[in-house]
Amino acid sequence: MTSKTNIDKYTYYFLFFLLVLHIILLANTKFTLWPEMVVYPYLLNNNFLLYKDIINPYPPALSYFLGHFSKIFGYYPLPYELFTWAVVILTDILVFILATKITKRFFLGLLSASFFIIFSIPFGINGLWFDIIQTPFILLSIYFFYKFLKDDKTKHLSWSFLLLFVAIFIKQQVAWLMPWYLFFMINCKKFNLAHDFKKILPMLILVTLVSAMHLLFFYKIGTLNEFLFWNINFPLLQASKSPGYILLPTFRQTLVVLSAFLIFLPVLFLKEKHHRFLLFTTVFLILFAYPRFDYFHLIPFLAVISLIVGQVVENFSKISLAVKTVSILSLVFLGSFAARFYLNNWTAEVRFFEREIFDSAVFISNYVPKEEKVYIQNGPDQLLVLSQRLPPKPWADEFSWYLEIGGMQDEIIQGIRMEQTKFIVFKPYEDGGKYTLGSYRPKKIADLIDKDYENMMQISQTLWLKLKYED
Repeated sequence: MTSKTNIDKYTYYFLFFLLVLHIILLANTKFTLWPEMVVYPYLLNNNFLLYKDIINPYPPALSYFLGHFSKIFGYYPLPYELFTWAVVILTDILVFILATKITKRFFLGLLSASFFIIFSIPFGINGLWFDIIQTPFILLSIYFFYKFLKDDKTKHLSWSFLLLFVAIFIKQQVAWLMPWYLFFMINCKKFNLAHDFKKILPMLILVTLVSAMHLLFFYKIGTLNEFLFWNINFPLLQASKSPGYILLPTFRQTLVVLSAFLIFLPVLFLKEKHHRFLLFTTVFLILFAYPRFDYFHLIPFLAVISLIVGQVVENFSKISLAVKTVSILSLVFLGSFAARFYLNNWTAEVRFFEREIFDSAVFISNYVPKEEKVYIQNGPDQLLVLSQRLPPKPWADEFSWYLEIGGMQDEIIQGIRMEQTKFIVFKPYEDGGKYTLGSYRPKKIADLIDKDYENMMQISQTLWLKLKYED
């Protein structure tokens, strides 16, 4: 008879195997280093002020962390890959631990980790972005709230909200979970304000102090108004109305997300309401992909829904044939989606940092004096980092949802003129929608460049270096 010690030992061996498998898959599929993840820290380290000189609609925590990170490790992709993979492996381990705690079975914890590992890469976890970094905090927050619903211990509620606030300081969309938590607390009569408030008061004080420190810091450096606009006003009131910002999923993408949810349809028919809480919570996590859909925004959704793989497996024989059929067909469809992804993305290439980008950066370094400013017109902003050149202030991605805000183009034009910018790296506009990425033409900026600059030489097949006409 196999002892419990041996079972535990084999469990951890298999978990180690899964983690190694995930690292192999990560290392051999395309990694996405979003340009902002190096441009933000590069500009911060060159005395650009966040929100005033750098247009950034996200909380400051990750940008400042990457600023310090880049001072040690530089701006080339490999350190950012390793950092991202460390966060991914941490998430794998958390999925295993939390699923094991929920099901009380190591085997089901391994199944949850396996599900997450297999499907997380097709969902875009192999890339550095805010959603990936905040996933461990979201996962732990939801788990502690699940524990609170089960045992009524206020300490679990405090941990849940504290971790949720940490995640909010990384990216704001986690606030979607606030009303959901409150609804469950009221509906399940799990929290008595008069009785339990003192128990969560230390957590509330800590969150208030951290928030006040943010406000004081940006007030001290003179960018409080910009901080409030880009962190609160823009995402809550401006973004959804900004031209070109909303990007809804295609029909096929909708089917992929729906299939990931329908695999777990059997959980709806369980008597244990706490498990249904986890499933229903994933509906709110799907909202993280609004208003600009991409699969990587759904990594928190995938991590949380992976926790209930065990409930599906344990109760599969008890459910109706119709529900079984839907669950199995959904798994087959999601599996085919994953297989196609691996076949089409089996490469060690880093997206946005291809060979052509490095060659173009060398070209710019050779032809543009280091003290000269460079404005990137419709081109890849990571060229600034790789060529070690700076843009005029303020800097913003050429996205319509930034540049169509009243006065933004005027500020950029003023910066181009005041800093006597002589060089423009230009990528010709594509044919497409007026506000589509690559074809969006910010009229005031583009008109100024057309009038004051001429093509100097071709950098690559898609990029030109423009020079200001002599006065």
